[in-house]
Amino acid sequence: MELEENKDLKILFVHHTAMWYRKPFFHDLNRKYNLEFWFTNVEGYNQTYGTEFSNKIPGMEGINYHVARNRWGVAWSAIRRAMGEYDIFVGGSWDTPTDVIETTMYYLVVKLKGKPFVLWREDWDWNVNTPKRKLAKFIAGVISRGADAILVPGIKHREFFTGLGVSPEKIFIMPNVSNLEYKDEDKINRDKIAAELGIENKKVILFVGRLIKLKGVQYLIRAFAKLHGKGNDAVLVVVGEGECLIQLKNLAKDLNVEEQVFFQGNVDNQMLGAYYLLSNVFVLPSITTHHADACPLVVNEAMYFEKPVVTSDAVGTTFMIKEGINGFVVPEKNEEILYQVLFKILKNPEQEEKMGKASKKIIEEGFTYQTMIDGFNQAIQYLRDRKLIKR
Repeated sequence: MELEENKDLKILFVHHTAMWYRKPFFHDLNRKYNLEFWFTNVEGYNQTYGTEFSNKIPGMEGINYHVARNRWGVAWSAIRRAMGEYDIFVGGSWDTPTDVIETTMYYLVVKLKGKPFVLWREDWDWNVNTPKRKLAKFIAGVISRGADAILVPGIKHREFFTGLGVSPEKIFIMPNVSNLEYKDEDKINRDKIAAELGIENKKVILFVGRLIKLKGVQYLIRAFAKLHGKGNDAVLVVVGEGECLIQLKNLAKDLNVEEQVFFQGNVDNQMLGAYYLLSNVFVLPSITTHHADACPLVVNEAMYFEKPVVTSDAVGTTFMIKEGINGFVVPEKNEEILYQVLFKILKNPEQEEKMGKASKKIIEEGFTYQTMIDGFNQAIQYLRDRKLIKR
């Protein structure tokens, strides 16, 4: 009966785009609810992530979706759709000034129609030292407090919204999940990579992500140089591209570790598993810029592949790390402490293996597509219990 009731619910779901790791979630959700998706920034994500989506998005077959056209950065067609008929609205963004305008319009339209407005966001820390950021946070606070339910990926994100004055009872955790899975060829590719780089018998520290200021890779290189200076037989493998690439290469050269730091560029998702298998420890040393690192999926992926993880405290996934059990959280921009925890992990193979297994267990118990669905279901049930769904 519950499944039939949910299928009767018409949910208008507005999101930036259909990233590869979201598609299984969208399909699972579509089996349970009557969904209509509107993707409002496909072109922007194509530019950022190298995807090539258009009006047709591979992997979204069987789902009712539309790709909105933008004029002056605003998806007017999606806003017009919000004026139509549905039972629940899900969406919202304020990543850019046009996002703020668009979300404000969704919010006003949905509220005027008397429909539940469900916000899905990953914010947890903002640097509001500019008038524009202060205005954006003010608007975000108004919309968040007025939302009927909020979906967030973790504890830090929930605390951010309660800090805006949102009632905790209407915030639901819907953790981010990666669809990267182990394949038999991952081991073969791992061995090929090790042979090509000549690092078959080395300890491998791995970073995966965009090479931008936010990721703080320079602090990892400096920590690695300290490790190398102590005679540690380790290498650093950096996967990703970005505006800081030349700067980071020059830093490695200046610190005399250019022969031990391997910049691999962008890697196809089919090869990522091999890199995780190759590593002994995964590091994400992000720093706070105008915002912190929201909820990067590379942490999930490294943990899935049974790796200890080390992140800075500027990363939104620190709630996934149990200190000393499956990894460590270090202060951002602190290369000395980062060096110390890397040394601690790499010097003890037994501890490294135990931490990796603990990482995998955490993923299996709390970061699956089913846990995402559970979080979404809880939000819908909350709306039902408070009779906010007008049917």
